[in-house]
Amino acid sequence: MKIRIRLSILVIAIMVAVISVISIIILSRASEMQTETAIESTTNMANMYAMDLQRRFENYMQTAILLSQIMQGYESVDLSQRRIRYNGIIRSVLAENENYLGIFTIWKPNALDGRDAEFANTTGTDETGRYVSWYHRESGEAIVLKPFDTYNEILEAASGDMSIANPVWRDARGSTVLVVDVMAPIVSTRGELVGLVGVNIDISAMQDIVLGIKPYGTGIATVYSNDGTVAAHNIPARTGQHMIETDAPLFKDYTNQALECIRQGKPLTFQEHSPALDVDLQIIIEPFTVSQTATPWSVMIAIPMDKVLEDIRALTFFTILLSLTAMIATGVIIFFVVGGIAKPIVNVSRTLKDISEGEGDLTKQIAIKSKDEIGDLARYFNMTLEKIKELVITIKKQAVALFNIGNDLSANMTETAAAINQITANIQSIKGRIINQSASVTETNATMEQILININKLNELIEQQSVNVSQSSASIEQMLANIQSVTQTLVKNAGNVRDLANASEIGHSGLQEVATDIQEIARESEGLLEINDVMKNIASQTNLLSMNAAIEAAHAGEAGMGFAVVADEIRKLAESSGVQSKTISEILKKIKDAIDKITKSTDGVLNKFEAIDSGVKTVSDQEDNIRSAMEEQNTGSQQILEAIGQLNNITQLVKSGSMEMLEGSKEVIQESKNLEMVTQEITDGMNEMATGAEEINVAVSEVNNISGENKENIDILVKEVSRFKVE
Repeated sequence: MKIRIRLSILVIAIMVAVISVISIIILSRASEMQTETAIESTTNMANMYAMDLQRRFENYMQTAILLSQIMQGYESVDLSQRRIRYNGIIRSVLAENENYLGIFTIWKPNALDGRDAEFANTTGTDETGRYVSWYHRESGEAIVLKPFDTYNEILEAASGDMSIANPVWRDARGSTVLVVDVMAPIVSTRGELVGLVGVNIDISAMQDIVLGIKPYGTGIATVYSNDGTVAAHNIPARTGQHMIETDAPLFKDYTNQALECIRQGKPLTFQEHSPALDVDLQIIIEPFTVSQTATPWSVMIAIPMDKVLEDIRALTFFTILLSLTAMIATGVIIFFVVGGIAKPIVNVSRTLKDISEGEGDLTKQIAIKSKDEIGDLARYFNMTLEKIKELVITIKKQAVALFNIGNDLSANMTETAAAINQITANIQSIKGRIINQSASVTETNATMEQILININKLNELIEQQSVNVSQSSASIEQMLANIQSVTQTLVKNAGNVRDLANASEIGHSGLQEVATDIQEIARESEGLLEINDVMKNIASQTNLLSMNAAIEAAHAGEAGMGFAVVADEIRKLAESSGVQSKTISEILKKIKDAIDKITKSTDGVLNKFEAIDSGVKTVSDQEDNIRSAMEEQNTGSQQILEAIGQLNNITQLVKSGSMEMLEGSKEVIQESKNLEMVTQEITDGMNEMATGAEEINVAVSEVNNISGENKENIDILVKEVSRFKVE
């Protein structure tokens, strides 16, 4: 390919790349700016509609707040007038606001006037008479009073704050509409929640607002309540349903995140592809909160990105068309400009072609027509040809001299090759003898290393034997020390056993004396029992005597009254003595029984003492036998220890001799290794000499060949140089 075409293609390619990159950057930035503008505009639109809905709900909430403030003063109203007054207020407010569907108030049981039972099943109450009045437009514009239907659910969920309920379907004005309740709490002077006031709102008008929101012509708008219920949708049939049922295909992976943001009142912006519309949608969710409620609502607007970027696509088409036109025009201009620039280079190429393919005329010159880089190229080309011409002249002169030198060098190298061959033969003979000597030294060294290995094994066995003998000696010394310790313990135990035997005998004797004393006490106790029987008989006789004396005193009449008193006292004394005698008898019997038990226990203890005494004597005899055996074992262990000591000394002598043999063998092996190293060095030297001689021989042969080739090359060089025309 010609340089003109190559340069044109290169420049055009660079230009196309630059224009393409700039166009892509501009279009990408324009797309980003257009998207940011669309998002900002849509966010502002969502905020605007959210604020509009907020203001609408605020108006309803203000009505509920006003009514709750009025009813908070219920304690200052006469009991009989409270329900009548509040019903009248609710009805009048509803009548004045035609856009309200209804107004209700619900109170806790007996919270208003404590008279629920009196109003049971009356208009505006339930079967308990609870105050739950609800004025609403059930059919047309007529206002109807009835009890509120879901008051229990609302009161259970009430927290004492203002609230806005999620939309529900209700019958109102002769049709079923979507209704939202805004409620304000009624708080007593004690700070307790006693009831609620609420306003029913028909949010059908919200649907008309949402249908009018069509950003970029095909945009989508929706209003969600706090729990995700669709309050208004661009597809009316979806109102009143949950967003997961209606818009899950729209949100796709963002469904749960969107529902959580709606519940928490957080804004959310994301882009998702809609398979149903086959377009990317930029979805923006903006929350709004009514008064001080804790249940925010949200406005969602989705804009089609194909409409947003429609102008960018038109701009892209225009940019591509403009770029292609500019590229074609610029390419034509570049082609002709590059042709003019490349013309001097073409002239240089033609001149070189004439020199290489023609007669080799180095006297030709290129005309210099410009003072730019092309002119410099022609001038330097002429200077280069001039230097080449001078170089060819010099080469011609030197080629003749090289021809003569090549002939002489070829003759000398032939003689040198013959001498080198003789030297190589002598070196190979010496090399064979040294190899035989090296093999003998290696075999001797291997034999000595095997002897050294055997001595090392013997030394290891002796070392192991020495360790085992030392361990055995230490173990026997430890065993001897243990035997001596056991013997000493047995000697001490012998004394303890003797003391135990003496103590056992003393205890046995003492226990026998105690048994004798107890038996004596038993005999004495029997005597006491006999004395007690005598005293019992005396008491019985005394009692009989007192009875006889009383009888005689009675016979004596008044003269015997004093004697009768004495007789009565004697009777009492006799009865008391009889009771005491009986008590003493029982005590003495218990003492006797206890003494009998002690006597039996003492006999058992005496038998055990006799067994202990017999066992102690047996242990004493066995301890004497063990001590004798331990003394004999002590003597035997000392003899074994002396024998092991002698064996240890012999083992140390053998170990010392083995170490001397090991050191001598190591010295012999070291000297053998030194001899082997010297032999190896000589062998290596001879190998190097042989290799060097062979290399010299090869080099001489190569030089001889090169000399021949050099002569041929010089002939060729002279021939080729002669082709150039330098004069």
